[in-house]
Amino acid sequence: MNKYVALFRGLNVGGHNKITMVELRVMLEAADCQKVTTYIQSGNAVFVHDQPRDKIETMLEGAFEKHFEYRVDIVVRTEAELASATTAYPFFSDERNLSFMMTGFARQPIGENAISILEQVAIDGELVEAKEQEIHFYFGNGSGRSKLGALNFAKKIGTPITMRNRRTVLKLLELINAL
Repeated sequence: MNKYVALFRGLNVGGHNKITMVELRVMLEAADCQKVTTYIQSGNAVFVHDQPRDKIETMLEGAFEKHFEYRVDIVVRTEAELASATTAYPFFSDERNLSFMMTGFARQPIGENAISILEQVAIDGELVEAKEQEIHFYFGNGSGRSKLGALNFAKKIGTPITMRNRRTVLKLLELINAL
């Protein structure tokens, strides 16, 4: 059995695609996920499953669409991949607000030109760095007013991403380690 985190893109954001985490847990358990734990309303779940990661994303997207009757992007990481993304975060500092530290988890590897595209959009106080399938951000003035935070990543860099702040990533790592 392998430990995974599933990050659901666009759930319960701005009043769209509203589902409860209880419903999400039911869907995951129906897809043979075991020891399912959800975290906050934005669509985060940790679980164990016997399938390899490359099959889990596609399988979960199909199960989600069948259960809820609409499609969302789901990004899945193993326990080791989540731990690696957490330790690779380059902008941590005790003087910085954890809520402004974000990691974007991508479905596909991030292209070589992604950083230059993102740096062109970044404004004062914003930092960005890409590593394989994650993009790390620091939003110096918060992500709410940022053009970078509102970017259509699938269109601009060729892969959708789903962002989580540092507190959420650390909590998900704690939950997956506890499975």
